[in-house]
Amino acid sequence: MAKCLFDISGYGNRSPSTVAGQVFCVFYALFGVPLNLAFLNQLGKGLNAHLISLERWVQKPGHDQVVQRLAVAVFLTAGTLLFLVFPPLVFCYVEGWSYGEGFYFTFITLSTIGFGDYVVGANPNKHYIPLYRSLTAIWIVFGLAWLALVFNVGADLMEKFLQLRWHKPDLSLSEGVPTKLEDEPEQPRIHIPT
Repeated sequence: MAKCLFDISGYGNRSPSTVAGQVFCVFYALFGVPLNLAFLNQLGKGLNAHLISLERWVQKPGHDQVVQRLAVAVFLTAGTLLFLVFPPLVFCYVEGWSYGEGFYFTFITLSTIGFGDYVVGANPNKHYIPLYRSLTAIWIVFGLAWLALVFNVGADLMEKFLQLRWHKPDLSLSEGVPTKLEDEPEQPRIHIPT
C-alpha cells in the first residue's frame, strides 16, 4: 500500500476498505507524495549532473558536433533499450504477456499514467522470485527519472526549434521587467547542439 501511495502512477488494484484506512491514506499521502517527488527530483538532478559532466567532456577542444550528437544518441539509445525495449521482454517471460502488452505496461508506468489494468507480480497462479517486485520498483524509479530527463531534453529541443523558427523578441527586456528572480539559483541546463 505504501508503494501505491508514494508512487505517482496510481494503479487501482489496492485501496483501503474502511473510512479510518482512507483517512490514514490521505494523511500518509500528504507526506509521502511530496517526499517521493523530492526523491525523484534529486535523482533527476544526479542524472543531469552526469550528463553535464559528459557534455563538458564532449565539448573539450578538438571534439566537434558529430561527437556531441553521438553522445546524445548513445544516451537516448541506451536508455531506450534499458527502460523501454528490454523490460517488455522480461514481462513477456515472467508474466506471460505479449510484447505489445509488456511495452504498453512499460510506457504507461513510466509516463506515470498507471491505469492498473496490467500489474506485475499480481497473478496468484504464478510463483515469482522474491526479488522480482523489488527489481521492478527500482526499474520504475530509474525509468521515471530517465523518461523525465528525456522529456526535458525534448522540451529544450522544441524550445530551440521554436526560437529558431519565430525569432520573437523578448518583451520583458524592453519593458525593464527582470527576467529571473535574483535569489533564484542558476540551474544547470544540458546544452543541446544545434
